[in-house]
Amino acid sequence: MMHRPLTDMLGDLAIDPANGWSIGSFGAVGEFMRDATESASIARHPGGIEIATARGAIRIAPTADLKPVAWDSLSSDGEGWSHALAFCVRRPESGDRVIAAMGHDDEAIRTDERSHRIFDLGVGCGAIRMALRTDDPVLADTLDNAVGNPFAGNASLFQEVLRAQPHRILLSPAGRIEIFQPVPPPDGKSPEGPHTHLLAPLIGKDRPHSSTTPIPEGWQSALTMHPPSPWRTNLGERMPFDPVIDSAFAPLLECYGLPEDAEIERMLLSALSSGNTPEFADWPETRRGRAKARIVLRRLAAAGDRRVRPWRFLHDHAAVDTEPEDEAAS
Repeated sequence: MMHRPLTDMLGDLAIDPANGWSIGSFGAVGEFMRDATESASIARHPGGIEIATARGAIRIAPTADLKPVAWDSLSSDGEGWSHALAFCVRRPESGDRVIAAMGHDDEAIRTDERSHRIFDLGVGCGAIRMALRTDDPVLADTLDNAVGNPFAGNASLFQEVLRAQPHRILLSPAGRIEIFQPVPPPDGKSPEGPHTHLLAPLIGKDRPHSSTTPIPEGWQSALTMHPPSPWRTNLGERMPFDPVIDSAFAPLLECYGLPEDAEIERMLLSALSSGNTPEFADWPETRRGRAKARIVLRRLAAAGDRRVRPWRFLHDHAAVDTEPEDEAAS
């Protein structure tokens, strides 16, 4: 799997309904996922793949070279971790942070929506755009009148969005995600399945991702895969650790993981093998290094390795390193 063309790998990963996907930047994200038993239209071609359900759709068709970056993330429950694989591009300068008309959506995944109009909301960072697509004439007129102005803070426009319930479209050099499900009210909850997040306080920061996301400087994700969690169900409920799920991601982590992460793991395994005590052993100085080291300890503990007990007692009791805005965007 690691040595085939990237589009082949992406297609194989997308075919598996256990994997979720997202396109977005800090504060403006669209997520696509589907149930294993959910009816889906799937079209695979040499340049990529399209999958559509009644709730949303995804097209993976890269128009730029993508750099895969894999990592695991520390969970705040004191025991678990999660995985991610981002397909990254060099981060360009962000465009104007205002609404812009984009004409008709000729690239819509479903052909009957290609006559609908699409408007960039001006909330994405770098290579990411979040748009609304509609055939509602009142909403289209409202968006036309708002062209050149920021989306954030436009209360009357947001009310029209809630009334007309347009599709939300996330665009990037890797493809697009389309969300057909309703926009919840401000005090509502996102529906299960494909949905979007748009958080006004965060989009103003013009950041490609959370500060705890270990994508190298100058790069941003154009598409992120979210594989199954070894600790949680697809509804986010806690379950016993599943080593098979964890092992399934290991080849991707080995091939596309961060060199610094690999070095941290080697250092820690060497210290454990040498019988070093944690009080006198080196411990990473960076936020990412500490997180990776704690994940290594947790993975060993889940496998029943008793050597990590004093290490976890000393190093794995602190709260997970986050910023308040990172938590809001999760």
